[in-house]
Amino acid sequence: MASKAFHYQGNHKFCKTQKGYIVYPKALDIIWGNDKRFWKLPKYEKDGAELIQINWLEVTGCIDDINIAKKTLYNIEFTMSLMVDAFGWNDSPIYLMAKWGDNTQRKVNLATKANDKKMISKAITITKGKGNNVNKIYFGLYEVWNKKWKGGLKIHSVNLIEI
Repeated sequence: MASKAFHYQGNHKFCKTQKGYIVYPKALDIIWGNDKRFWKLPKYEKDGAELIQINWLEVTGCIDDINIAKKTLYNIEFTMSLMVDAFGWNDSPIYLMAKWGDNTQRKVNLATKANDKKMISKAITITKGKGNNVNKIYFGLYEVWNKKWKGGLKIHSVNLIEI
């Protein structure tokens, strides 16, 4: 495992919206995020995070310390774009995963998406679970299995939408 100094720890801030919550990339934890060979991190709160090149994609975050007791369903989606020079996504489906008592996952194939335009991942619906951490929703974007180099992805935000 690489030194934690190479991994970016987000500020874990999130904003309430009319329909739920929004999390910007500065709030996300990004594996290899502190290594400028691999990522261009956001300078300002609402800036995107740009993946230069990586063979291990792991971007995670959470929403916590919120009153979500009355809500039992959220759709979670990443807003992203592929840059015009994007590469390596043909055989690299990424997974959007979430945990709120129960695990859910969705495969998203970026190779079929238009270059240099914002896209929203297919949403996954997370149901409130039982047990510990019921006031915390974890989510992440992963491609850690095929070990191929890929780049040119920009993450703009993560949206949690109340259903």
